[in-house]
Amino acid sequence: MTDRSYWHDEILRQGQRLESDLVSRQVGILLAYILAAILIPFWVVFLAYLGNVLSEVMMSRLLRKFAIEPSRGLYAGILGVSAFGFALFTIPAILLWQMEEPLIKVTGFLYLVGALLNVSVMRSTHLAIGIATGLPPALVLLWLPLQHVFDFGQRFSAVIATAGIATLLGYFLSSLIQNNRAQRQLVDAAHRDRDASLEKSNLLRTLGHEVRTPLNSILGHSQMLRGEHDAAAAGRHTSAIEWAARDLQMLVDDVLDLASVTEHEMMFRPVTASIRRELLRVKSPQALGPFSDLAKVEIDVADEVPEIGRFDPILLRRCLGGLALISLGNRKRGDAAELSIRCALAPGRQDRLRLTLIASSATGKAPSRRVAENDAQVRPAIPDPRESLSKSLINGIAAIMGAEASILRAPDNSTVTRIELPFVTVPDPPPTGAEQVYGRLNVLVVDDIASNRMVMMQLLRSMRIDAVEVPGGREAIQFLAAHEFDLVLLDMNMPEMDGEATLSAIRSGPETVALTPVIAVTADASTHQREHYIALGMDGYLSKPVDRNLLWAEILAAVPPPPPL
Repeated sequence: MTDRSYWHDEILRQGQRLESDLVSRQVGILLAYILAAILIPFWVVFLAYLGNVLSEVMMSRLLRKFAIEPSRGLYAGILGVSAFGFALFTIPAILLWQMEEPLIKVTGFLYLVGALLNVSVMRSTHLAIGIATGLPPALVLLWLPLQHVFDFGQRFSAVIATAGIATLLGYFLSSLIQNNRAQRQLVDAAHRDRDASLEKSNLLRTLGHEVRTPLNSILGHSQMLRGEHDAAAAGRHTSAIEWAARDLQMLVDDVLDLASVTEHEMMFRPVTASIRRELLRVKSPQALGPFSDLAKVEIDVADEVPEIGRFDPILLRRCLGGLALISLGNRKRGDAAELSIRCALAPGRQDRLRLTLIASSATGKAPSRRVAENDAQVRPAIPDPRESLSKSLINGIAAIMGAEASILRAPDNSTVTRIELPFVTVPDPPPTGAEQVYGRLNVLVVDDIASNRMVMMQLLRSMRIDAVEVPGGREAIQFLAAHEFDLVLLDMNMPEMDGEATLSAIRSGPETVALTPVIAVTADASTHQREHYIALGMDGYLSKPVDRNLLWAEILAAVPPPPPL
């Protein structure tokens, strides 16, 4: 909603609120005028009340006209009539204040306070209307003590009273603004809920359509398979059922992932990894699904892209898998397909990567890389209802990473998918060692295999890092209790007390021990294990064999360097 439409919407909601308050407001005003008529001339009260009623009628008409055809003139009229009606209501208050009896003066004062109370509660939907309406009673309230400021005998009392009135008016203004802000937030929340409900309804309709397609295929080919006696025909039916079942499995996985994104259960967990190694994983059957047996994947990483950086490989792989399926989705069953993934730095950026996916089939020609990567030659694709679920999932995951995914069309109308994501490069270890960054750094190496400990100790010493080695979790707990370490490199697969048990003991120990950063070191480089260890509370992850640059990068991430002097 634009600012202008929001402004119009506020005025219309303000009109609805005034209409709902009309009866109680007019009853209160009438009683106030009747009480005033006992003490001040009737004709003054009658004319003021008549003007107040006329202002209500004019306000109602102006709001109805504004709802049909909003204009600046009508808006100015609404503000003017609002101020005029409340200015008339201050007349009895002024006259009551002029009387000698103190309690009568209090009655006039309460008229003005009641008017401001109505403004802060009932006229706070549109701030300008609230301020315009509250201006007359606020000015009269200030005038009550200010008229005595130049009276030498009452000057001090007048100043004190003026300060008190100013404080009261400040509170009313603050209340008006806070009520307006609360209503804006409530309306925004209602709009978000409505949009989410519409999006969910559209998603369910799309899901229903996408589920029916493979189900119809499974049911149809199953029925034909039941009465089929020809082996070749039965094989074709079986293959079609398998394709449909794979589609259905992918659909279920997408729905579960989308639910995790919507419920904020999917977390962004960047780790230090090789971008080239992670891109090679896109060739896996889990990533390409039904196209895994048919697609030839070509990975091309520009020389300018650093080998190692910090990103979330799990979320990136999910996005790339979804984009690959969209790129390959127009292929017919059984068609051979080629998928090219080009990785380069985003134009003009050193901290973002751009990955472009280009698909082609054996019977079709893919757009050239120069065309696919040229922003001027590709255009946003027209939304395809069949891709809405996949696009919602990809966009949700990309947003978690701070990335941006897009589906484009090349001049030949072929599909080009793209994702740009943050990529934090990791510097090489300093030539003079870690002392240049940290000063002195103490690391505890925990591994049950002596050769693994020896390799790790050599890597650490080559970076001028002080290290102590222990063969198991129990020894690690004892050393941590007796000595202070900046970091623990913990092997996860150890007898007796494994890595998870050791981590649990560290985190449940004294504060000085529990806060020690721990990096998991394991030969299991699977995606599931990495996600599992990070979820346990590890501060980093290293897979064996350990790379020196990756080790340094994980140390930098787990133990932030001290600020320069």
